[in-house]
Amino acid sequence: MTNRYLAAFSCLLFGFVVLGGCAGGGSGSPPPNITVTVSPNPTFVRAGSTQPFTVVVTGTTNTQVTWEVNNVPGGNATVGTIDANGNYSAPAALPNPSQVSVEAVSVANSSDAGSSAVTLENPVPVVAAISPTSIPVGAFSLTVTGSDFVSGSQVMFGSTALTTTFVSATQLTATGTATSGEIGSVSVTVDNPNPGAVDSSTSATAQVTSTAAVTQAAAIRFLEQSTFGPTPTLISQVQQSGFTSFLQSQFAASGSTYPDPAPSVTSITPTQQIFFTNAVNNSDQLRQRVAFALSEIWVTSNLTVPPQGMAPYERLLLADAFTNYSTIMNDVTLNPGMGLYLNMVDNDRPSSANGTKANENYARELMQLFTLGLFLLNNDGSLQLDSSGNPIPTYTQNQVDAFSLVYTGWTYPTEPGATLVKHNPQYFIGPMELFASNHATASKTLLLGTVLPANQSGTLDLQEALSNIFTHPNLPPFVCKQLIQHLVTSNPSPQYISRVVSAFQTGSFQGFGAGQAGDMQATIAAILLDPEARRGDNPATAVATDGHLREPILYITNLLRAFGATTDGSAPVTYATSMSEPPMRSGSVFNFFPPSYLIPDTTMLGPEFDLQNTANALVRINFVNSFAFGPIGAGTTVNFTTYTNLATSSGTTAMVNALNALLLHGTMSSADQTAILTAVNAVPSGPNQALTQAETAIYLIASSSQYQIMH
Repeated sequence: MTNRYLAAFSCLLFGFVVLGGCAGGGSGSPPPNITVTVSPNPTFVRAGSTQPFTVVVTGTTNTQVTWEVNNVPGGNATVGTIDANGNYSAPAALPNPSQVSVEAVSVANSSDAGSSAVTLENPVPVVAAISPTSIPVGAFSLTVTGSDFVSGSQVMFGSTALTTTFVSATQLTATGTATSGEIGSVSVTVDNPNPGAVDSSTSATAQVTSTAAVTQAAAIRFLEQSTFGPTPTLISQVQQSGFTSFLQSQFAASGSTYPDPAPSVTSITPTQQIFFTNAVNNSDQLRQRVAFALSEIWVTSNLTVPPQGMAPYERLLLADAFTNYSTIMNDVTLNPGMGLYLNMVDNDRPSSANGTKANENYARELMQLFTLGLFLLNNDGSLQLDSSGNPIPTYTQNQVDAFSLVYTGWTYPTEPGATLVKHNPQYFIGPMELFASNHATASKTLLLGTVLPANQSGTLDLQEALSNIFTHPNLPPFVCKQLIQHLVTSNPSPQYISRVVSAFQTGSFQGFGAGQAGDMQATIAAILLDPEARRGDNPATAVATDGHLREPILYITNLLRAFGATTDGSAPVTYATSMSEPPMRSGSVFNFFPPSYLIPDTTMLGPEFDLQNTANALVRINFVNSFAFGPIGAGTTVNFTTYTNLATSSGTTAMVNALNALLLHGTMSSADQTAILTAVNAVPSGPNQALTQAETAIYLIASSSQYQIMH
């Protein structure tokens, strides 16, 4: 009996005591005997769908009713809504409990109502597409897109239930293993769980092939070198399409960007957060990774440059990452952020009357750090030596002085609506501009005997000076070795360097490049596809001295991307800062670590180890602890569902093996596996046992030295 009927009953029982009774009007006549019947009753309605209801009212000439859901007039988003005509719209998500009451209330007497018992069920899922569509025999990952997916939806590969992760109502990810018996077409569907368990109304078709273009381990290693971290979807893509196809698609991908901070913004933190959201979420992974490597060669820093200068500088590196190294040289030289950082902006021509000289800061660092290095090199990166066995300097102080004259007369871009003056106000949108009369017009003797004639324009001086540096034979080995170090390995062999230098000089490599010296696409392809970069793809061919320590930024992004993180960038900025690598805030022009840093007590290069001390080693472990067991920080979440489900369905050994493949590309030693399984199996039983087991395994692997060194 509803509250409405109880109220009516109370009035009948006590109405004679109170003057006028409960029916109003004081006549004492009983209320009409009204019957309200709702149809259909009972019924089942799927989430997100509609159901019309009809009503029959007898016992009164006024047959009008108002509609309610669970005693709420018109209903609401939680239990569903109903209009004045009885058309019910079920909620998008099932309430708890999933039974509701649709009621029609008599307008003639609100004490009389009829109802229908409605059981809400999950919707019928729709599969629109899957990626990839071609799957090799062996382990694979799928992304399923469509609609009406719910938490608990199950991706079916033929008749096999895959380990499924709910991403949203329009996307699921799943992992499984294809067998040789499934070679050919396999239907991919989705089952939604009870209440109202049902499979999808549509399906997609996957083609199982006998072999993949590359192995899972090779795909993971390649993505560690070419992105901010492998994801299950990218791993499957590379396995199927191969390295070359991946590079082609990445070279064609549109780029990430950085919005300009408002003039009132003084903190670099919002721009740092965008760095991480781009790195974790965006698809232009190779462009971002190369731009990041370039930012560690062509260093600027927010310690000098405000956020309004750093954002355009980051955009420049993204835009130029796949162009030509000569383009990078020109664009960075004229960038006002770099101009401010290394004192080229408002660099005045010398004045004998005032006893002033041109500033030589940019002239020196451009050659020393960005293009040529201190000593002459052979094409394999080895030092050229004089007759006494000593290194030969690349340039002299006189040449630094000459280049410093080239870089005079340039000022900030002219703001819209303003007029160019000798020293424009600070403004960072666009390249620096030349104030011609402030440029030093004396002749200048540069490298390799090149002389710039007197009275030449500042624009032509700059163009010819940069060309003089670009064509110097030291530039290819100096630049190529650093790019190899940032992307692949700290200690490339002379042969590896020489092969990449050849691609740089010719501008061509296996179909990549435009055939002009300095072509970045040819150089990048040569670095990533070189036999030395790929020799660890098969663990049997791995060399222990290959690879490099994951610098803090890559350590953070690799883990976030591996486990489907969502982030606003705040927590990653905090952790990167605590590990001494805050993006865009290098302590000096020499980057967070120099390329020539030797691992103590060895003869091996290990640039990233310059950041690794006792304090930072502990900070890294604390980060992994927060990552695995939480909380990692507001605004960032990670998803361990795949590995929790695997521990539940297939056992801890299968779960650890899957993590070994994802994080270590299958190279975990048997001793390590035994130790990790011992710890995982010691987790007490309980409702969260499988999750804690997954967290424990992730913590132990990600904090290990084997994971921290990217082989």
